[in-house]
Amino acid sequence: MARRYKDFMNKFATTISYVFDGSFISVPIFLIICLMVVDNKIEAINWALLCLLFGTVVPYLYICFLYKKKKINDMHISEKENRIKPLVVACISYIICFIILYVLDGPLFLKSIFAASIVSTVILAIITYFWKISLHTSWITFMVITFNILFGRWMLLMIPLIPVIGWARVRIKKHTVNQVILGVGISTLTAFFIYYNYGFINLF
Repeated sequence: MARRYKDFMNKFATTISYVFDGSFISVPIFLIICLMVVDNKIEAINWALLCLLFGTVVPYLYICFLYKKKKINDMHISEKENRIKPLVVACISYIICFIILYVLDGPLFLKSIFAASIVSTVILAIITYFWKISLHTSWITFMVITFNILFGRWMLLMIPLIPVIGWARVRIKKHTVNQVILGVGISTLTAFFIYYNYGFINLF
């Protein structure tokens, strides 16, 4: 009985890790965000496709390339040393999208998202050089804050996702508790700093 329970919890934790991997769940999230901040639905979808291309597809394809070339052992990049290059590529991709958004006069909220993504990715890459920080909890924390800004305080109901995902990463031995907590902390500080400077958070 205890063995079955342990196996079930491990499978449950693994499923959570895959479901809430930013590469997949960002597809509906970008679409929801763009439909929320852009009135014209066709334009919203176009902006969403742009954000998905540089925010998800390019970084994901690079990870696939590394996996195919056997440079990494799994798509979640378990080894700390192997995470630096994907983070650098992701950051470059975010910068390109940020520039395009400004050139095309894109929605301000999308600009703020990519500004926060650039800053947090730089910080995460620097820390990852020394220590394996949790990207899962960093990502979900940023999404929870973003959704609370867009949809209001009732989205605070999303907060339990943060400890659940953190538990999952610790459960399957991908991170320690401290690595999970630091991922949450960095995203929280970065998101509040960027959103405040773009005028989406009023602290006073």
